[in-house]
Amino acid sequence: MTEGLEFAPVLFGLLVGFLVGLTGVGGGSLMTPFLIAVLGVPAPTAVGTDMVYATATKMTGSVQHYRQRSVNLEVAIFLGLGSIPASLLGVWTLEWIKGAYDAETVRNIMITIIAATLVLVGASLIFKAFLPERWVRSRKTTWDGKTSMSLKRRFFTVLFGATGGYLVGLTSIGSGSVMAVILLLLYPLAPAIVVGTDIAHATVLSLVTGFAHLLNGNVDLPLAGTLLLGSIPGVLIGSRLAPRLPGRPLTIILAIMLVFVGARLLLS
Repeated sequence: MTEGLEFAPVLFGLLVGFLVGLTGVGGGSLMTPFLIAVLGVPAPTAVGTDMVYATATKMTGSVQHYRQRSVNLEVAIFLGLGSIPASLLGVWTLEWIKGAYDAETVRNIMITIIAATLVLVGASLIFKAFLPERWVRSRKTTWDGKTSMSLKRRFFTVLFGATGGYLVGLTSIGSGSVMAVILLLLYPLAPAIVVGTDIAHATVLSLVTGFAHLLNGNVDLPLAGTLLLGSIPGVLIGSRLAPRLPGRPLTIILAIMLVFVGARLLLS
């Protein structure tokens, strides 16, 4: 690794942490493509390393939201009942791809899957940013967010959790962005509780999925540690500046960038 690239993980960790603290957008959408395209990390290792990195960065936020009572445990639990088993299936799918193809083909397959997921995440963020509040309120008619969920709502929570969890296990992307949109659309929760529930669920999901990747040899622990050297102060700086900066326009710009990067990778 050249001298310039030795500092690249720290600097990019700082940037990603800053953006996560500022906008709340999941770091996987930025970190995994960076590890593959810039540092040349093999795609399976990039996915696994990002999951370990994500667990550490989300843990602090999850604890803080729980202390603030901005976590709906019932929603988080039923999301996890779907997402955690599905994420392990995603890890298994990645292992199957690794075993079935040579390294270059694995890279091409994973770049295509990750690119498509980036487009999905970017589009979800744009949709969330422009979603009319009146339309959201009109969906909040069958559950008050405090009483126990109906059987039907629990079923769909598990189903949507499984969809997002599979993407996370396979690509490390979507644990925050996609789940946040699902929560916003389907549940009558205050914005702070949507964020807190999303982060709490994503922390557990990242922990389990990251451990599965670790067992399969898909994690570069020294690299994850280097990324955290930058991301931890980045998150703290971004969180402090968030109340003073217009988060919505920044999120939209970031979402457009994700769609652009994903589309370019698909077309190339």
